[in-house]
Amino acid sequence: MTSDEPIKVTLIATPEVDASALTGIHGVLSSFSHMVPGSISFKPVIASPDNVWTDSVGTDRVRSDKERTASESPEQIIRNVVGMPLPLQSRLSDIQHTDVLIIPSLYLLDNTWPENPYPDLTDWLLRMHRQGTLICSACTGAMLLAETGLLDGQEATQHWAFEQLFRNHFPKVRLNIDKVLTITGDNQQIIMSGASAAWHDLLIYLISRYASPHAAQTIAKFFLLNAHTEGQKPYIIFNDCSQHEDGAIQRAQQWLGKNSRVPHPIEHMQKLSGLSPRTFSRRFQQATGVTPIHYIQHLRVENAKLLLETCRMSVDEIGWEVGYEDPAFFRRLFKRLTGMTPKAYRRKFQPADTNTEAEN
Repeated sequence: MTSDEPIKVTLIATPEVDASALTGIHGVLSSFSHMVPGSISFKPVIASPDNVWTDSVGTDRVRSDKERTASESPEQIIRNVVGMPLPLQSRLSDIQHTDVLIIPSLYLLDNTWPENPYPDLTDWLLRMHRQGTLICSACTGAMLLAETGLLDGQEATQHWAFEQLFRNHFPKVRLNIDKVLTITGDNQQIIMSGASAAWHDLLIYLISRYASPHAAQTIAKFFLLNAHTEGQKPYIIFNDCSQHEDGAIQRAQQWLGKNSRVPHPIEHMQKLSGLSPRTFSRRFQQATGVTPIHYIQHLRVENAKLLLETCRMSVDEIGWEVGYEDPAFFRRLFKRLTGMTPKAYRRKFQPADTNTEAEN
């Protein structure tokens, strides 16, 4: 690639792909040279596995080869799993080289994952990796990337809501959902961003890497791209882990859901369960995946987040309301679990019409 050649970027499209992420990435990269003239340019192409191209597209949606001019590239449209159109510009088998490839976020509507759903795509990703292509995924696009085995033993990130699904299918990967952006592999060849809107972080990184930090800031200001420097922690919604078959623990969880602020809640739950303290603790962790104290802390902080988003109580009052008499301990715990202070969390997530200065 010479300095005046555009950087070839292949965007992967399967029926699961989020159309907004796909077209958003394509739009920003396509307009880069117009926004930052005299700099480099990107040439994004939306490509799909061959079976998606040939089997999923009706012939009535696309002009025949005879109807295209010689200068036109073939283009077809499919609809993704939520009915949004995805433009396809190339088959993967027709792409022998690309400088960068990006797997956008995927819709996983039923929270399941079929093993290696696109074998041809997996083989193509591995071939591009051997050529030195920079490989990127956004959000749940990491599921397709992980099928290659390239993430085994590596730190990775993806959307926090599908953490357990990812761990179940790819136990060799060191998943860290706290991070919004991870850079790994030989020569920093693999880049992953976290939840859906974190493709903003991915593009800011790519533009900084290929052009300059100043160019990345110029693009970020124009398109209002946000860098999620605080990580994914502030966005994670606590899972109450109640989908299990231990009735005694479920009853304790149901009681705690209504009484989490009372003093010494573990003792109350243990007595309600009818189990010995040691047996209760062991079965609680087996059923929920966390210790009783960690469960209570997460539940109380989740309640505090809701109050910070919706009411005008001070931070100290909120700490008291959710069950903590020591304001300093509450603030430390809140920051440890969310990555932000209560004041910063309120400033970020409370709607403007209810924003208040009652934060001390």
